[in-house]
Amino acid sequence: MKNFLIVARSFSDLHEKYINIIRDYIKAHGGMCVLDLDTCPDSSEAVVSVDDNIECIITVGGDGTVVRVAQNVTNRKVPIVGLNCGHLGYLCDMTVENVEHCLDQLLNDNYKIDERMMLEGACSNDPANNFRALNDIVVASEASGLYVLNTTVKVNGIQLYSHNCDGLIVSTPTGSTAYNLSANGPIVSPHANCIILTPINPHTLNSRSIILPSSDVVEVSISARHEDDEPHANIIYDGTFKQTLNKGDVLKIYRSNTTTHMAMLENVNFLERIRVRMQEI
Repeated sequence: MKNFLIVARSFSDLHEKYINIIRDYIKAHGGMCVLDLDTCPDSSEAVVSVDDNIECIITVGGDGTVVRVAQNVTNRKVPIVGLNCGHLGYLCDMTVENVEHCLDQLLNDNYKIDERMMLEGACSNDPANNFRALNDIVVASEASGLYVLNTTVKVNGIQLYSHNCDGLIVSTPTGSTAYNLSANGPIVSPHANCIILTPINPHTLNSRSIILPSSDVVEVSISARHEDDEPHANIIYDGTFKQTLNKGDVLKIYRSNTTTHMAMLENVNFLERIRVRMQEI
């Protein structure tokens, strides 16, 4: 591949340094780069526009930048590879130490495509808008720990549970190492086909994460704990607020027909990567 789009979530001195390194190296080896520096902050809903000639998207930042690109790229199935300038970087194959080596692999077509499942959510009060997530869809109280939600979860129309909690994380296998992990959910191989349900701070002693087949449909609703309550919750897709869930609404979550393509450069086993990243915490 020769034609690249570089996307960065912010233009810090560190990001500028590596954007220039990537751009100069690609151009010196006969490639072409386009820069997009404006569409990937946490609050951005801007579509990442990908021209027809672009063969690969290189993100500069961390896992959050990879996720934001995956969420907002809508017109092309272009492989994404991330340069980690952040913290853990579970999704980023490129590091500041191996950037030129990884660029050589891309330029010489020495990579594999890793297809990752995504989730899609549809809220009954906003039927015109469905949103996708590579990591997770979270239903959360506006003031976690202060306002508890009475949350009911159904799977394929059958009630699974109803209990008080701060919210619910519905995660893909890719997202199992994100918020799900912080909430004591299980780590799942990104190549598994499943949906992970993890309650946030449940007010019960017998609540556990549950792993479902990716073909299942999850429905989430909330109800009042007291007669005069009018509960509502935020629906957050990959860390970005998108919708509000009110009493009487139903949020339906299911596997999306859209997938994210990752360009895999390093022959590192998932478990080995987990071991290394956990040692860095």
